[in-house]
Amino acid sequence: MATVTPGTGGTIKSTTAEGQAHEILTFLGIKQRNLTTNPGEIAKVTGQHDQQALIYSGTYEFSVTQSISASGSLTLEAVPYLVGTGFQVGTGGTFKGNSPEKYALEVLMYLQSLELNPVLNPQNRNLITGTYNSDTGLYQGSFSIPVILAIDAASGVVNYGANPYLL
Repeated sequence: MATVTPGTGGTIKSTTAEGQAHEILTFLGIKQRNLTTNPGEIAKVTGQHDQQALIYSGTYEFSVTQSISASGSLTLEAVPYLVGTGFQVGTGGTFKGNSPEKYALEVLMYLQSLELNPVLNPQNRNLITGTYNSDTGLYQGSFSIPVILAIDAASGVVNYGANPYLL
């Protein structure tokens, strides 16, 4: 389980990076369906839920800006395509992206970096992919997040969330 700190007062509440990815990608998918927040009807995140395989999988594509600092550090930052989403990053959290697009790219790249560490990923799972093309300015990839699925016996509400796969 890749433990992270959600921002106090933030939109995303999960305490694992896997959960944060599931949450922010779902948030983007919901906002993409709304003409108020997505007047251009742009679909940068696609996802499907497989209840039999217990996987939430899909693809993502973000336009990004690239910059190089005076010290030579390369920075990639997702360009927002949604408007008025009500997204709040919160304070004191692990991730700092101040729009859902920036936040999502940060979480996805974080998971990619953790997947490279054999101590944290002993099963060598590569569930988050991504590549940056500096010619097109696009960072795109795929995700396949294991999920937990249950039905609350008292209320009948379906409980559905990320199943952590990293240590």
